[in-house]
Amino acid sequence: MVIEQELAKIYEAIRARALAEGSPVALRHVAQVCRDLLGADGVGVRLGDRLGLGEPAYATDQRAERMLELQITVGEGPGLTALRRRFAVLSADLDEPRRFRQWPMFAPAAVEEGLRAAFAFPLATGAASLGVLEFYREAGRSLSDAELDLALTLVQVTTGHLLAQVALATSGEAEAMVDEGLYRRWRTVHSATGTVAAQLGCPVTEALLRLRAFAYVSGRRLSEVADDVTAGVLRLPPDHPSWQRDGDRGKDDTDEGPDQDGESGRRTE
Repeated sequence: MVIEQELAKIYEAIRARALAEGSPVALRHVAQVCRDLLGADGVGVRLGDRLGLGEPAYATDQRAERMLELQITVGEGPGLTALRRRFAVLSADLDEPRRFRQWPMFAPAAVEEGLRAAFAFPLATGAASLGVLEFYREAGRSLSDAELDLALTLVQVTTGHLLAQVALATSGEAEAMVDEGLYRRWRTVHSATGTVAAQLGCPVTEALLRLRAFAYVSGRRLSEVADDVTAGVLRLPPDHPSWQRDGDRGKDDTDEGPDQDGESGRRTE
């Protein structure tokens, strides 16, 4: 009964946001309610992809959007760990040495952005992995048991919303599922990846790795580099050393020990 009441409260809040806009319920309404109910400073949603990096679908603010994109650029972070391993990653200590060891490129950047906690939950049903729901907080505070239960309920709601939209994506209307601006930017990343692959005569996976490495080494956002490539103002050199970095070390997937202050991450499958 408690869960049913909680679900009713969440759905009512989502419908109220959509009604206030005079629009159908969209992923942005779901994510905004997730942020408000959990008291997060930012929420991001990434959809799964065949490369295991995910694609940003919606972010409640620019900082959360940068966190989604940064993890794709450097190939590490709580969202990617949750996506790859399909269990919740609860990190209320991003400024601690063990997180710097686990995510040596993501954790320092997140702390520099003023974030101390990140909680990532896979959006999955059965064998289908849809993506990840990520919460960010400025305070390094663990989720209480009640907050964790609420987060898992919000994951259930978000997963249900995405499942209801799958038909739109398979009919070639994926932009209807996600934020229009994010969708446009990541379509540009795909276009730039194809351009680099054609220019350098390399596989698409290598072309994306080169783009990501170039963005990281140059200190720029991946989407900005992609814009320059598609506009013809940037051409990646075939032997640029940056792309040879160990981009997907999988270091975050080998971190032993608990994820949240002595507690093991609770599975959401």
